[in-house]
Amino acid sequence: MTDAVALTIDGPAGDEDLDPGEARAHFDPYIETLPRAALRSLQEGRLLGLLPIVYEKSALIRRLWDAAGITPSDIRSLDDYFAKAPFIDKDAIRQHRDRFNDPVGGLQIADQADLQVIGFTSGTTGDPTPVPSGKTGAIETELLREFWHMGARAGDYVTYMMFTFRGGQTRLAFFGDAGLTPIVMPHDPGDLPLMIEAIETYRPTIFYMLSTPMIIGLEKYFEAHPDKDPRKVFASIKAGVFGGEPMSPRFAALAKSWGIEIFDYTTLGDIAGAMECRAHNGFHAWEDLALVECLDDAGKPVPDGQIGEMVVTSLDDPWAPLVRYRTGDLCRLDRTLCRCGRTHLRYWTLGRKGDQTVVKGKPILPRDVQRLVEQHPETKTCLFQIIRPQAAMAVLRLRVGYETVRDSLAALSARLAESIGGELGVPVEIDLVPAEELLKLGPPQKIPRVTVK
Repeated sequence: MTDAVALTIDGPAGDEDLDPGEARAHFDPYIETLPRAALRSLQEGRLLGLLPIVYEKSALIRRLWDAAGITPSDIRSLDDYFAKAPFIDKDAIRQHRDRFNDPVGGLQIADQADLQVIGFTSGTTGDPTPVPSGKTGAIETELLREFWHMGARAGDYVTYMMFTFRGGQTRLAFFGDAGLTPIVMPHDPGDLPLMIEAIETYRPTIFYMLSTPMIIGLEKYFEAHPDKDPRKVFASIKAGVFGGEPMSPRFAALAKSWGIEIFDYTTLGDIAGAMECRAHNGFHAWEDLALVECLDDAGKPVPDGQIGEMVVTSLDDPWAPLVRYRTGDLCRLDRTLCRCGRTHLRYWTLGRKGDQTVVKGKPILPRDVQRLVEQHPETKTCLFQIIRPQAAMAVLRLRVGYETVRDSLAALSARLAESIGGELGVPVEIDLVPAEELLKLGPPQKIPRVTVK
């Protein structure tokens, strides 16, 4: 596990040995380009060292493993682990929390004095679950590698605008250790004028992080300030990090027109984050930090390239490691070498398993609808919900938020139904509501995309 030592983003020795075109492309060339066989051996060693500690100290894991008749002594290899280890999920964490009045859901293995913060997941699909953490763990290691790859170096400024409580202000220690100076502001479109002023003053290299409401806010800001040239404002920005939900094609084109290279960011099953590299061909999962599986409904592995549920295990978390955690996220994996030179697997997220809606036998996910709703000027902010009273339906029912009306609501509804239905190949019913009604449910990137009514 990672020791709590100061990190520096000046870069380790050895990257001068990379090809000239890729010089200094990796913060840690040894780990980031480790051959797959050596990577698997590293994972196995870390896992076998972790399991006895977790079994002894994690009340949730010990209870579930005892119920399954499994102990760490039964696990002598990764193959043993895949064949025998029980699964956990968010419901198991919540049930342990409520049953035993344990605020950390039975996950904690560290002494209380070693914990810096109790963070929480965003709660998009249910009440938030706890994420206890300390200093210099998987998230810091992951961010260090990503920021280096995107071009940040010691002495740089970076913006810091987080929209969840998972890491909170504890990430600020990482920035100081890495030699970066964060410009900290709330993740609030109302603060964008101040943020733009700070960008023009301090010239940060990384815009961390953007989201649907922030992109919408920036678009409105530049429409209201035609004297501001976005390319000049963002001239120092080497990378913009976007998270919260998949970035839509319209937002991607908008950011590109501002001169921002966007790096999509997502969660690696609540263990850490995962980001695109400069190849922009999937999210990199750091496999020295997490063991990643892609499984079918029966818990069996699916071949790379096919769709399954992501299951993760922490390999570098001395506080509250997740062990064989079913994320509920649909994904597909690719373990081939990336053009950026990294050997760690890449994956693509397809949506939440529970958000899949079957209409006339055709599976549809919110991201399928997202790109179509945003194509209309009246609904370009992409506020919508799939109304799914039962698992399978004959008609795709959508609640869509609008900001303006070009002609009439009836005409807008007909245009949406025709374009979405024609593209997806299913009948569509549209329920139009003012955008403000959907925004009462939360910020745009956290509105429940699927609802029963």
